Amino acid sequence: MTFNSTIAVDISLPVVKDYDDFSEIQPTYRIVIESVLFVLIWITSVLTNILVCVVIYRSRRVQSTTNYFVVSMAFSDLLLTLFCVPFILSRIIANRWVLGSILCRLIRFIQILAPTTTVFVLVTISVDRFYTIIYPLSFKITRGTAKHLISGCWLFSFISSVFSIYFYEASYYGDTLVCPPFIPNTNLASVIYGSSFVALTFVLPAIFVLVVYSRIFRYVWTTGVRQRRVRRTENPVARNKVKMVKMLIIVTVLTYIGFSPHYIVQLSFSFLTVAHIHPAIFVATFLLLFLTTIMKPLIYMMYNSNFRRGCREVFCMSNMRCYRSHTYAITTASNIGKKNHVGVMPVDTGNRIAIQSPTFTFNRTVISEKTAWPVSASISTTYL
Repeated sequence: MTFNSTIAVDISLPVVKDYDDFSEIQPTYRIVIESVLFVLIWITSVLTNILVCVVIYRSRRVQSTTNYFVVSMAFSDLLLTLFCVPFILSRIIANRWVLGSILCRLIRFIQILAPTTTVFVLVTISVDRFYTIIYPLSFKITRGTAKHLISGCWLFSFISSVFSIYFYEASYYGDTLVCPPFIPNTNLASVIYGSSFVALTFVLPAIFVLVVYSRIFRYVWTTGVRQRRVRRTENPVARNKVKMVKMLIIVTVLTYIGFSPHYIVQLSFSFLTVAHIHPAIFVATFLLLFLTTIMKPLIYMMYNSNFRRGCREVFCMSNMRCYRSHTYAITTASNIGKKNHVGVMPVDTGNRIAIQSPTFTFNRTVISEKTAWPVSASISTTYL
């Protein structure tokens, strides 16, 4: 009996000991490395996603229905970045959860709401590209339809994620307050919810997106023709649409790759018998998930020339936006026409050098006064 009781104590110790002595197990250099990574990625993610929203808002060149979905993903990434990362960083620095049970439920809810919204928006984008490429005349997603679809994605994400608030709860293990990083497996209801959540918000959407893009790929490209691996088919598809499909496929694949470790750990944790998973595993999976918020704006900039032009316009590096009011058009002289000019030129007025419009150079009245035989203003002329 003594031997059996000793075995029972030895088996139960590692689960609690992992959290009781966490402040001693977590080395300082790991805290510093993780904190620096989170801060750098946080700054980059906020700046790049705000830039995406500003460029699409200000540049008409990129205001399409597909980019409405892109803005929705940028908002979900900003939600994840602004409301989750600072609190998770405080957990890393303090070696414990210091924000209480209410914020534990709220932060974990947003932590699964934002990626779920991104997944559903990617599904909607695949449907949009499917009809745009293969059936362009049968169905067209207008701006109003795109707004309704985006609202549906957010609503469905909220409904599927809101039940997690019931399962997340900060609790003490020894002297350490712990907020579970994944949906707990404490009872049958939490196990069912955690496994079904992964299946409905990650596995099934991934299968659906794979089928849709495989159909698009077969329609646009073919393989094994004339000793070439991949080449365009004879189906009439515009070049800009093909480039857009390539960019969205890359975004979708890299996003699912970054999300997959987080969802795999969640699914495996639902069926494991351990009470908790070490926070280092959560930090690693969340960093991969967090990196996707930076990856998407970089891909937009690499594969979309209109987006790059929009960035130059935002930063006043292009004449098309910043100097649009200085454009000159050859028309009849008027007050409005004189304001539309190209650049400025110095004019010597005697006392000082003034800056005036080049339209004064083309003023016919001044030119006719300098000639020996003034031209009547009523006579039509083609002189410029």
